[in-house]
Amino acid sequence: MSGRPPLQRFLHRRRFYPQLARIVATRLARRAPRDAVFVSLMGGVGDLVNLFPTLDALAAHAPVELATGPYPYRALAEAHPRLARVWAPFVYKPARGPHRRLIERVLAPFYTRVVLLDNADARWWAHGRHIAATYAERCGAPPPARGRVYLTDAHRQAAAAVARAHGLGEFVYVAQVIRRSRPLRSWPLAHWHALYDRLRAAAGLPLVVDTTGSDETAVPAHCVRLERLDILVAAALIERARLFVGPDSGLTHVAAALGVPTVSIHLGYPAASCRALGDAVRLVEQAAPFEDPAATPPERVLAVAARALAEAPAAGARPAAVTA
Repeated sequence: MSGRPPLQRFLHRRRFYPQLARIVATRLARRAPRDAVFVSLMGGVGDLVNLFPTLDALAAHAPVELATGPYPYRALAEAHPRLARVWAPFVYKPARGPHRRLIERVLAPFYTRVVLLDNADARWWAHGRHIAATYAERCGAPPPARGRVYLTDAHRQAAAAVARAHGLGEFVYVAQVIRRSRPLRSWPLAHWHALYDRLRAAAGLPLVVDTTGSDETAVPAHCVRLERLDILVAAALIERARLFVGPDSGLTHVAAALGVPTVSIHLGYPAASCRALGDAVRLVEQAAPFEDPAATPPERVLAVAARALAEAPAAGARPAAVTA
């Protein structure tokens, strides 16, 4: 559930109204031909990253306009070089049929297709299929083997400056995300700290810990606690890492999309429904979905991370990620 007060939540979920007016006014003013595809996906970061290959497939045949949520979703979308237009913030309540019908009815005269991917199915995770494959099917594209993130030279230069400021050469990047509102998807803080102690000894590399979006931000003194970074600068810094470790969160999908060796501590939803995609990903799964996260011990994660490190090429030896 959103942490916003009720009135703010009510208004937030209706931010699509002024955007609809802007879209219609813009297309009328430009007398734009009815040749584009309109796709809506409000978030999250992982969903967008895994949608981008599908949007690339669509863009090979027609202009694609994407409606999405505010930052960081907007930033990821605006970095995508093949999108004709990004409309943000475009926020509605997918479970409300009148919202969906209004959007489709208003936009149908201006687009060849209106595809609303925002999920109205509360049990989307129970169907034994990755959500990215469902999105791709609805867009008429093949399922993605891995996500995609678009970085510019400016993002990489900013990340290089962060690395220099912290004296980083090779390093392990960790996304520590603990949310009290999502207890079944959050690894305990004590487990994270135990992993850091063991991983530091095993890897012999600095541990860079990103606590953006986490309710628990304490990290051991031997770690490099990362300041809050722009999402794309963080992605460019992850691209430089020897190894990435994180839960099933946005940055884990970013790391996987960039081809960085990734250890995903997958808690909560079944991995088949929303796991990070790509050959560089090693999953640490629960015995059963939604079991107590504390039942996944640090020693198990460490064993997977140690194997990944042993086989991981240096960042400079990996194939280059996509440049916008």
